[in-house]
Amino acid sequence: MLAVAISMAASIRESRPAEPPFNGWIDTVEVEGRALILHAVSGTNSTECLKADEAEAAESETSVRVRVVLRDVCPRRERTLLEKWRDEFWPRAYIGTGGVVFVPVTLDRPLGRRKVFDEEGREIRVCPITGSRLKTMQQCLK
Repeated sequence: MLAVAISMAASIRESRPAEPPFNGWIDTVEVEGRALILHAVSGTNSTECLKADEAEAAESETSVRVRVVLRDVCPRRERTLLEKWRDEFWPRAYIGTGGVVFVPVTLDRPLGRRKVFDEEGREIRVCPITGSRLKTMQQCLK
């Protein structure tokens, strides 16, 4: 009887809704003339599962304010009832590096001396594009 109950609990799957879009944190911006490449970061999703839903840049005379909305596009695996009970009794610690999405945005005019801010007003590091992405990031971190 107990074996039947355990096998039934292991096979019943919990249904999960699709993930809603969320704001990405912008770590760095690469720039060349009017072209910006936003490095949008998610703390929990892997790079393979992230897609940019929306990207925008609001320009003024002295600054550019950028925003990116990300979406997790990977299907979520349904948990069995047994896995759900296990997670309630022994919660897991999730440690991950998250993912990065590179999102291009075109400005109306070159960035020049203007500063770049995220939607919360934090200044974002701007890296001039100097060849490959690796070379650009090496130059920017100096």
